[in-house]
Amino acid sequence: MPYSIEQIQRHEKEGRFPQRLQSGNRNSLSLPFFDDFSRYSLPTNDPNIPIEWQRWSDNSAYINSTYPISPLTIGVATLDGMKSNGRPYIDTTYFTGIVDVNLPWGPCDSLTSLPINLSGYTDADSVYLMFHYEVGGLGNKPEGDAIFSQGDSLTLEFFTPLNNGEWFRVWQTDVSDVTDQFTRVLLHVSDEIYLQDGFRFRFINKGTKMGAMDHWHIDYVYLTEDFNQTTFDYEEVAQQYLVNTLLDFDYTAVPWTHFLSNPTFFMKDEFSYYQRNLGPTKNIVTRWNVKHNGVQIKLGENLVDGQSNDHRELEKTVSTEGFVFNSSDAENSEFEVCVYHDPTDAQLANDTMCYNQKFYNYYSYDDGTAERAYGLESTGGKVAVRYTAEVTDTLYGVYMYHIPFMYLADNQTFFLQAWGQGGGVPGSIISENFTFQEPQYFSEGGPNQFAFYRLDEPIEVTGQFYIGWVQQNNVSLNIGLDKNTNANATKLFYQLGGSGSWSSSSIQGSLMLRPVFKSGMPDWIGVEEESVPLAALYPNPAKNELHLQMNPDYNLYTAQILDIAGRLVMEEQFNNSGFHSLSISDLSEGVYLLRLMDSNSGQFVVRRFVKE
Repeated sequence: MPYSIEQIQRHEKEGRFPQRLQSGNRNSLSLPFFDDFSRYSLPTNDPNIPIEWQRWSDNSAYINSTYPISPLTIGVATLDGMKSNGRPYIDTTYFTGIVDVNLPWGPCDSLTSLPINLSGYTDADSVYLMFHYEVGGLGNKPEGDAIFSQGDSLTLEFFTPLNNGEWFRVWQTDVSDVTDQFTRVLLHVSDEIYLQDGFRFRFINKGTKMGAMDHWHIDYVYLTEDFNQTTFDYEEVAQQYLVNTLLDFDYTAVPWTHFLSNPTFFMKDEFSYYQRNLGPTKNIVTRWNVKHNGVQIKLGENLVDGQSNDHRELEKTVSTEGFVFNSSDAENSEFEVCVYHDPTDAQLANDTMCYNQKFYNYYSYDDGTAERAYGLESTGGKVAVRYTAEVTDTLYGVYMYHIPFMYLADNQTFFLQAWGQGGGVPGSIISENFTFQEPQYFSEGGPNQFAFYRLDEPIEVTGQFYIGWVQQNNVSLNIGLDKNTNANATKLFYQLGGSGSWSSSSIQGSLMLRPVFKSGMPDWIGVEEESVPLAALYPNPAKNELHLQMNPDYNLYTAQILDIAGRLVMEEQFNNSGFHSLSISDLSEGVYLLRLMDSNSGQFVVRRFVKE
């Protein structure tokens, strides 16, 4: 969760961080132990996150604000089948066969507390551990049965430092009797073997080890003494969800130069934020502000809710008061937007919600996190997302997030296409790739890492256009699906089998596909004009020979011919004197791609032809 330096300093000044006690050569936390994941509490080298925030010794869980439904406070820890680097526990590439049988299964993520000093406590001190968990949420719901050893499950274990240390299972659940809501669990820590300095506890999920699957969400973990189940009340008011945009028309990001063409047009007139009152508090005073480079440029209206709002989830809609993002810094067009209420309880961290409103060189409908996956199982299937370029600009390609889900599709191929408007659906092709792409997965940086895929020939667009892909096989490419927004309802279209009519998607969410523009960003790298002056390619269709008419430069060129599946079937080098012929008599009939590359500069061009 992003927090400003001022917020960090305020928390430190208030002294809201639990103390650490020295015990021999080991640091232990003292009671109470609390974490609601409203701030990052896993191990990290980030200098902006104080070490006092750390509660856990491992970092395989995913701290987020987007997966849960009705969390107690903003932020949860999510356990699934994906490692902290964004890769599945077992990297398995798709192969022919049934992928949902005998998938690798077993222990996946863990969430292990730092050592806690419970020495001196007894059964009479009523030391209790309270936590809350949810199955699935907006993510993938685990499946299982009542036999814990065979079904997906969430387990809690206690550690005793006695006898060289040992872990014991103290609680476990599967998904057979769990509803889609947070369930509270209370455990009395009374056994003498746990009432020691160095006590720890950990959560472990068992499930499919194949990526973003089988989600369990943990919230509001509280270990304290003198806990009375009868009289306990949370006495807590908290922000509950992230606001993800102040932009209109479903946009979460637009290119800065496009925004500046008509700033008022892009801004929402109002926005909603979400709070949860877990206790009896009334008269919640709420504000919102906007900062740029740490300087406040907007302070929103002071809102006082005097009605009875105890023990409820609260959705409030406020006016943006005519606010428009404003900055002369074209290379740093990012703003921090926060909603916060005056402290009414001991947990200040969850009183504030902050997100970054970005303006770079792309449009987006998603909020940057994928709760689910989207794809087609159709050879030749097409997917298109509609966007509107408010100014004429050069479209270079797309950012896409391929989410690991059941398998990695990195041996599959697809190519990009862009379409014009066709009466509410994709129309004629305006840019078509002949260079095949493969899904890219990253081994660093965590989940939700976008890869850039370039159009063979960048094209100027203005007004409505569609950008997407054509896949070569019936294997789903599994693009990230953001479930906290819903642009799909009016902007996502698909076509099965590569022919027939376009259909509007009924899948709720927003596809994580973002068109990338030149956008006047002077320091954006990786998009250089790459073209070879191929004046003519003929005849097309061709039977025995394919003729290349070029501007003579006498450089060494490489001609590669690929079949429609992207396999190299022919390669030949020649010096460009202005004309060259390729013998294609040995090729079977069909559609092929010619990739012509200048061996000196690396520039290339791709053309499609038909062999008769």
